[in-house]
Amino acid sequence: MATRIPPGRIALQALISIAVAAVLIAAATLARAALGPKLGALSPFMFYVAAVLIAGLVRGPICGAIVLLGGGLLGFYLFLLPHGVPQEGSVVALMVFWGVSAPVLVTANELRVQLGRAMAKLSAALDRNGRTPA
Repeated sequence: MATRIPPGRIALQALISIAVAAVLIAAATLARAALGPKLGALSPFMFYVAAVLIAGLVRGPICGAIVLLGGGLLGFYLFLLPHGVPQEGSVVALMVFWGVSAPVLVTANELRVQLGRAMAKLSAALDRNGRTPA
């Protein structure tokens, strides 16, 4: 039977995921804005894909989904809507970003889960042999 997680712990973990997502979105936005003069409207979402990957690996699917949605919308408004006028193909670029980032997030989360299982097996094996992991 699964153990019940206290509501306070769930709320804390949710706040941590939101904070991590905000930091990743901010870092991706700043990196992309710094390259704005060189790139113009090209590749508005390249750093957000990396942020989705990191979020999925570090905090899981909820954090990754926040970065996916928040980064996509922020990148769209900052880099593809100059002066509030959408550039040609900007909505398609946003949809492609979401379409590419969703499998990235799923893969990152699966890697995170598999790594957790491998670490648990390693820890159990070390415990059976009387050793503790460093």
